[in-house]
Amino acid sequence: MDSLYRFSDFFTPHLRLTLALLCAALASMLAFRAIPLAAVPLLCVALLLWDYFRNSGVWMGFRAFRQGKLQRLRRNLDSVYWPQLLSPRSRSYYHWLRGVLDAADGRLQAARVHLLVAAAGRLRTENDRSLVQCLLAELALQEGEQGMAVEHVRLANALAHHADVARIIAALHKRIDETA
Repeated sequence: MDSLYRFSDFFTPHLRLTLALLCAALASMLAFRAIPLAAVPLLCVALLLWDYFRNSGVWMGFRAFRQGKLQRLRRNLDSVYWPQLLSPRSRSYYHWLRGVLDAADGRLQAARVHLLVAAAGRLRTENDRSLVQCLLAELALQEGEQGMAVEHVRLANALAHHADVARIIAALHKRIDETA
C-alpha cells in the first residue's frame, strides 16, 4: 500500500497553490452564474490549501536538501509548526531532514533518533530507505560504533537503490574496513 501515491504527491507546493487559485476562479464563475456546483471547486480549494500549509515546508525543504542548501532547508523545516499534523509520508521525510540538520549541528544522538523514526516510517522508495540507512551508518562511524555501522550498511545494501547510492555504500564499506 505504500507504493500508492496520494493525489497531492503529484504536485509541487507551488503548483498546488496555482490549482487552488484556478479552482477559486472556477468556483466564483459558477457562483456568479448561480450554478449550485460551485461548492465542489470551493472544496477543492480548501483541500489544496490545507495540504499546502500542512506539507509544503517538508517538500520544499527536501528540494533544498537535494540541492545542498542547508540554510534554506532549515528555514523550510522551521515553518512546520506542528509536525504531528503532517501526513505519515511527510512526517517520515520531516524526521529524515531534521536528522540531517541535527547531524550538521553536531547533535548526533538527536540525529540518530530522527533518522531511526524516518527509517521506520513511510518513505516513498527503497532508494530513500537505503539513503537513510547510509546516514545512520555514517553516524555510527562518527560515534565509533563499527558494529552498528556494518548493520546499517548491510540493510542499505539489501534494499533496491540507484547507482549513486551504491557508490555511497561502497565508500562506507571502505571506511569500515579502514577502521577495522
